[in-house]
Amino acid sequence: MPYNSDIIVVGCGNILFKDDGFGPIMINLLQKYFDDKRDYYDPVVTSFVENEFNKDILSQIQDMFEGISLPEGVQFVDGGTAAPSNFFPLYTEYDWKKLVVIDVVEFDAEPGTIEIFDPNVMQKGKYDNPHGMTVEEPLQEISKKCEVVVVGCKPAMISTPDVDMGLTEPVEKAVPKAIDFILKEIGV
Repeated sequence: MPYNSDIIVVGCGNILFKDDGFGPIMINLLQKYFDDKRDYYDPVVTSFVENEFNKDILSQIQDMFEGISLPEGVQFVDGGTAAPSNFFPLYTEYDWKKLVVIDVVEFDAEPGTIEIFDPNVMQKGKYDNPHGMTVEEPLQEISKKCEVVVVGCKPAMISTPDVDMGLTEPVEKAVPKAIDFILKEIGV
């Protein structure tokens, strides 16, 4: 699939390891409620969102999308755990204007706290994904070519290596705020 949109929104993480699935679940919700069928839907994530997500929060999210539509030039991508090594390097092939990364980020806050991070001011090691890869360095390199923001959520639990699907309660409750941040970043 070509990634030649002006704004790329990529969710990073693995839905099998509790809050590490925040990024892919966010991408699925954005695709679902914008009715965006240009990218692959993961049936496992779709099933989780539709059948197991807190119904009150899901209703709140649905209300957020009333009367809005997906702006031209915005593309959602489930980058999974391989985004730093397989997706981020694609920036050299495309003329992105903005890259919005959705992921869990370890920082001094309560679980479920949502923050916007600039990778150029993040300390080395501040944004290490749960699989041991440092992420701020590739994002700093990308930011030399386009704007990069990280919509980060403080996880309550990453279950690696134990498989445990679903978000913890504080992270699930943070989803509407994260969606609000993302909508602003893409110009809605």
